[in-house]
Amino acid sequence: MRKLTNRRIRMAAIAATLAATAGVLSAPIPAFAATTAATAGGVVQAAADDEFPDTVTPEGAAGEGATEVLTVADDAELTASGYGKPIQRADVLERGINWYNRNIPYSQSATATDKGAGKRYRTDCSGFVSMAWKLKTSLTTRSLDTVSHVINWNDLLPGDALLKKGTHVQLFERWVDEDTKADFWIYEEGSTASDMNRRKIHVIDARHSGYEPYRYDSIRK
Repeated sequence: MRKLTNRRIRMAAIAATLAATAGVLSAPIPAFAATTAATAGGVVQAAADDEFPDTVTPEGAAGEGATEVLTVADDAELTASGYGKPIQRADVLERGINWYNRNIPYSQSATATDKGAGKRYRTDCSGFVSMAWKLKTSLTTRSLDTVSHVINWNDLLPGDALLKKGTHVQLFERWVDEDTKADFWIYEEGSTASDMNRRKIHVIDARHSGYEPYRYDSIRK
């Protein structure tokens, strides 16, 4: 009788476990999971977002955005429209704020128009800075230094940039305190999770993360 009772207990436990498992498998899949499972592209993007939850997606994470190639005719037309020419700092910030107010979605392949819809730029971090500086092409974090140069941290002014080559770039807005210069505000195309951001950063954190201050060669006061 004892052996039979023990067998019944074991069989009851197994039946309960199977019932619980069936319930889990038959439960509705959350919307985000269903979307991620729908395409291979969704799976890759979800992994990239989870890997970089701190509001920025390094350009190398999902493939560096390609530098735009212009025809001779396109180059001449852009030059005539004022692209690639000296630009005032106030105009740089105005162009950057335009994308921020529109909350242009982050993408390393899509493009969006600049202020006035004169030209389209790639909508990742380097495309954003290229747009703000009114360059003729959307450069990358690996090529922005071809049109800019390193400066001292204390010399940062509105419209300059914080660049970590091959990873990320941000547009400098202003110091939180001009006297201490310990923190500053930036604009950036962060990631597919955050899109356009405006946030405060500690100089110490930026330096420890490998960022350097850069100035566009053709920026003017």
